Amino acid sequence: MQNKKPVFVVGFLIVVVGAAAFLAGRMLNGGVSPLGLFGLGGQGGVMSFSVNIVPAEELPKTPPEVTGPFVERKDNTIVVSSVPLDAGGGDVVVQTGGGEGESAGPITSMDMTSGPKVEVVITSDTIIYRDTTQPPSGNSGMETIQQTVEESMLDDLNSDSMVRVWGRKSGDRIIAEVLFYSSPVVFKKP
Repeated sequence: MQNKKPVFVVGFLIVVVGAAAFLAGRMLNGGVSPLGLFGLGGQGGVMSFSVNIVPAEELPKTPPEVTGPFVERKDNTIVVSSVPLDAGGGDVVVQTGGGEGESAGPITSMDMTSGPKVEVVITSDTIIYRDTTQPPSGNSGMETIQQTVEESMLDDLNSDSMVRVWGRKSGDRIIAEVLFYSSPVVFKKP
């Protein structure tokens, strides 16, 4: 009489390895998300849509001197980590408001704080705007929304703020004429 224990162990391992290979193949092909196997990740598909933002009339029509995340504040001087728009910074259009005809691209894993730090001097003549644009409804396809802004104060900037500054360069600083900031857009699953 043979011992049946090794037969069951080998059979069990074959089933486990086969199931793992099947699931790995589906995940690599985008057929299922890892959490979707247990009902936590939804349908396993990727949600995507495009947004065309029509800039607010209050903002200058020229390109900003600097765009990037707010880093720190020292009295009436702020530090911005500049992000060149041609190096992936255009992907944050949904958050900061872009030029007419721009649409939001995919959010990349680019390190937004790795750019050169730029000092921005805020004067009593600087106009500060906060983005009040409502996020799109989340329907798939192309949406066009009108950007809205309201006057604000420097005290409302926080570590999550994305900043655009129009002004004039003075040495290695920028004297701000218009400062525009926004908070990240967060899309919640219904």
